[in-house]
Amino acid sequence: MPSDLIIKGKYILPMTFGLPVINNGAIVIDKNHRKGGASSIIAVGQEKELNDKYKAKEVIDVGNSIIMPGLINTHTHAAMTYFRGLADDLPLKEWLEKHIWPVEAKYINSDFVKKVALLSCLEMIKAGITCFNDMSFFEEETAEATVKAGIRIMIGEGILNFPTPSCKIPDKAINKTLKFINKFKDSELVNVAFAPHSIYTCNKDILIKVRRLADKNNVPVHIHVSETKKEVDDCKKEHDKSPVVYLDEIGFLGENVIAAHSVWLDEDDLEVYKRRGVKVSHCPISNMKLASGVMPGEEILDKGIIVGLGTDGAASNNTLDLFSDMRACALLHKVDKLEPIAINAREVVKMATINGARVLGLEDKIGSLEVGKRADIITINLNKPHLLPIYDPYSHIVYCANSGDVDDVIINGQIIMRNRGVKTIDEEKVLKEASNFKIKR
Repeated sequence: MPSDLIIKGKYILPMTFGLPVINNGAIVIDKNHRKGGASSIIAVGQEKELNDKYKAKEVIDVGNSIIMPGLINTHTHAAMTYFRGLADDLPLKEWLEKHIWPVEAKYINSDFVKKVALLSCLEMIKAGITCFNDMSFFEEETAEATVKAGIRIMIGEGILNFPTPSCKIPDKAINKTLKFINKFKDSELVNVAFAPHSIYTCNKDILIKVRRLADKNNVPVHIHVSETKKEVDDCKKEHDKSPVVYLDEIGFLGENVIAAHSVWLDEDDLEVYKRRGVKVSHCPISNMKLASGVMPGEEILDKGIIVGLGTDGAASNNTLDLFSDMRACALLHKVDKLEPIAINAREVVKMATINGARVLGLEDKIGSLEVGKRADIITINLNKPHLLPIYDPYSHIVYCANSGDVDDVIINGQIIMRNRGVKTIDEEKVLKEASNFKIKR
């Protein structure tokens, strides 16, 4: 049978049920095999078995490498990457109100976002991220950059009570989102979510309106929830209940809600999440750096709540590197519980792949390497001193590998990066523009 591309290597992690490892495996990709939106993966299995069945226009043999689904960043702010390192070692409230929001108001415009979004895409592609969930301003520019870069995205125009760089009133941000839904309804790479920032920046009427429109248009809702103890304390003072219970009582929560951070959750909150099917984006490095706290990871997983990983923005991480967040996630919860088996490596890789897809509601398309899914694939080169010898690929990904070990990135069947050379972005130009940018305050 003819195909467009076969990629083969030492280990394949399909991220399917049971988390099998295929030794000396291959993946067959047909870029034209999309009847009714079907995907480009047409076979996954042992190389010796597939060699007799398929021929391809191009064969990539990555040798001693891990082949796995592309990583999925379930919460970030691409437009903030030019603010990397701008205001470090500060609590969230001071960081936001005295530093980030003022420079956003001063600098963020459509031209700014065009440039910074390409830098963000470049960084994420080189880190093996093939899909990210973004909450920012001028999201149409971010979407344009991602299509140019060939990376998959879920865009959400930030909705706040007060004027933002792109929208003077929240209704304008809501209307922009509705236009995005229509504009990108047939896009292969661009997905859309409503993105009310939080309960402390969006009033009850906005949240209820967003909930109604999200249901009507069948799209996710992306929101920060219970990120800090102050947020919880303020909500209890104003509403006599936690942010989670408050959101539940106004009818906001549901299976399509992506609750970023979710650090300060009690038992009642966890029960609400479980009952409503809320999905969680865990941002361990950002939460540690801002001293927001430690998400109750073991307790959340024990409830069967779906958890993905997010970097948050580069202004608070300070990178867009899920390998760092995978390692931090595994280590953080072990030391928090004083239990070395807490959130093991396989669970963490699930968070960064198939469970990340479930968080975004895209599990039918991405997150695992299966026939009928999109070919979002990365390879990790194991011929490195820090990656040899190897006993368990999952352990290596979490505890040994770093973003620089990603050699190849394929998104939607297209080769986006080969041997660390990105084909879709003028890297020299993007890096020069970023190097020349300076904040003046």
